[in-house]
Amino acid sequence: MMRMGRLGACFALVIMCGVHPALAQDSRNEALRRTVERTFDVLPLRDGIALHPKRPMNGIRSVEITRGTIAIDGQPATGAELRQALGADADQVLQLSYLGDAARRALFAPAAPAAPAAPAAPDVPPASDAPAVSGAPTPPDLPTPPRRPRRPSFDRRHGDRVRIGGDITVEHDEVIDGDVVSVGGSVRVDGDVQGDVVSVGGNVTLGPDSVIEKNVTVVGGRLIRDAGAEVRGKAQEVSVPGLEFGSWTWRRNPVGSWWSSMLGSAFAFVGTLARVAVLCLLAMLVVLFGRGYMERAGQVAVTSSLKAGAVGFLAQILFLPLLVITIVVLVMTIVGIPLLLLLPFAVLALALIGLVGFTGVAHQVGGLAVGRFGGPAHNPYAVTAIGVLLLMLPVLLSRVASLGGGALFPLAMVLGIAGGLIEYVAWTVGFGAMALTRVRRRGQSGVEVPPVPTA
Repeated sequence: MMRMGRLGACFALVIMCGVHPALAQDSRNEALRRTVERTFDVLPLRDGIALHPKRPMNGIRSVEITRGTIAIDGQPATGAELRQALGADADQVLQLSYLGDAARRALFAPAAPAAPAAPAAPDVPPASDAPAVSGAPTPPDLPTPPRRPRRPSFDRRHGDRVRIGGDITVEHDEVIDGDVVSVGGSVRVDGDVQGDVVSVGGNVTLGPDSVIEKNVTVVGGRLIRDAGAEVRGKAQEVSVPGLEFGSWTWRRNPVGSWWSSMLGSAFAFVGTLARVAVLCLLAMLVVLFGRGYMERAGQVAVTSSLKAGAVGFLAQILFLPLLVITIVVLVMTIVGIPLLLLLPFAVLALALIGLVGFTGVAHQVGGLAVGRFGGPAHNPYAVTAIGVLLLMLPVLLSRVASLGGGALFPLAMVLGIAGGLIEYVAWTVGFGAMALTRVRRRGQSGVEVPPVPTA
């Protein structure tokens, strides 16, 4: 009998040990359900549930729990971020995330929430797959989310970041809720950018922790991308020769580089001679192929010098801003990116217009000199070459004076400044004259413009 009593006691103990954990789990789940429903409105989703706060919680609209991953307003969040956003209410959300998907759906089922609790035990994920929360008694780790979570809200920078002629850096703890655009500079991203990243004339460097939600476009530069960088849109480079503004240098010091030695002055003189020879050759080509346009520009430059100079100066001021705006518009529309390949041809066309105008001014200057001192007035090539030489004469004299060393430095400096100013005025007036010939109708200012020769 005593042996039978011992067997019965052992049997009862086994039954109690096997049933008690399940009943305790059901009780805890029921208490958790009541606590959650007092704070949140529960909405079932296809792969989880959504919790909508019944009272304001730092502007949070919903908390989603799907497949063990917690997201705040659609953005994955860690345990620390959840506690920062929800405070004490984060504990109940974390406890829900420990349950399996079937257990969560059964817990908030409208018909019988307690009935499916018993078969929910096989769906509970192992301890290594549960989310990790700092400070919890025995917290399992959250599964690695498919996307890197956003930075905390207190580090976020609202709005776009645009800079012309400078570099942009997005630090590791920054989140830009917009686009990052740099024109004439480079961009380095170590944080998060929720829009596009565009660099025109510079490089884009993406650090190991950078996240770009949309596209990365580099025009006239290089894309330097770390293996850990995440670009969720398209990354593309557009090569435009000569457009990398970052490689340009504006620190030309003629006093320190050209005038510091006799050898430098000699090279400067040879370079100026070569430039004058090239200008004469190009002017001859203009006379050969575009004599009519050249003569029209020369007539307008003589009769409306101030107006032509003002138009040319205004064109120089507006050239770079219009070029930058055109590039940015073409880049942002994406469809217009192939049109960027035509920009070098547009710049070349403007340079050709300026050359024709400069040749027209040189032809008029050469004609005045030939008429006053005599010469081959019937030869347009010789007249134009004489005009180019007269316009460049102060610069040539400045280079010759620089060969004399420090004693002639003041004279060389004055001649260099005067020669540069004269050449600049000739190019500016010539370009403005070419522009005026396109908009001026015959007879508006009483100037008879000769017709374009047909042969």
